[in-house]
Amino acid sequence: MTDPTESIDQLVVRAAACGPDAPEAMNTLYLRLNQVIYNWTRTYVRDRHIAEDLAQEVWLKVAQNMSQYKPGTNAMGWLKTITRNTALDYLRSVQRRPSEVLLADYLELDRPRPGITPHQYAERKALAKAVEAHMPKLRPQQRECLRLRFFDGCSPTDTAAIMGKTVGAVRTLTVRSLRKLAQVLPPGDSSAELVEELLTMAVNRGRVVATRIDTREAENHVPTKR
Repeated sequence: MTDPTESIDQLVVRAAACGPDAPEAMNTLYLRLNQVIYNWTRTYVRDRHIAEDLAQEVWLKVAQNMSQYKPGTNAMGWLKTITRNTALDYLRSVQRRPSEVLLADYLELDRPRPGITPHQYAERKALAKAVEAHMPKLRPQQRECLRLRFFDGCSPTDTAAIMGKTVGAVRTLTVRSLRKLAQVLPPGDSSAELVEELLTMAVNRGRVVATRIDTREAENHVPTKR
């Protein structure tokens, strides 16, 4: 039976060992990371259907190359490399250049939602574009942290593995990066609400419905000033 506290690295090692529990480990990997892999493919292609197809191709390649995985390798980095190569192979086949930009709709701010007025929807759509435009103003590590946590949907643990940091360092960097983003976003209630929402996701326990954030650890959260 799968241990819910088992890390991605441990799951990959079990799957790579090709033992009797390898299929279970592989299935758990898929359930935990399929959305992340899909989000990574969306970095390269905007079409959701193509991104879904590429994600499935990534999993096929992972299964085919699992026996070649060397214990001690950064598993999340290994998976991201396979994803990147798969996406680039596709782009070469259709002679397109990779964009690797953060699209506004990754945060799903620009989609109509029940209970919001047309004015609020217009504000959120404009704010999504503002996030996309102002992310490059952050430092590289800040951008990478926010990309992994909120755009790619990686947990703090998986983000730490990719960035080579401790989970505590990732939580601290997440909060600092969000506060820096708050400084460069256009002033207004919508910006303040967004940053407050993301800060709450970053530091509170549990999964937030309809988002790609999965936080398992909490720390004190000081609300942003309105």
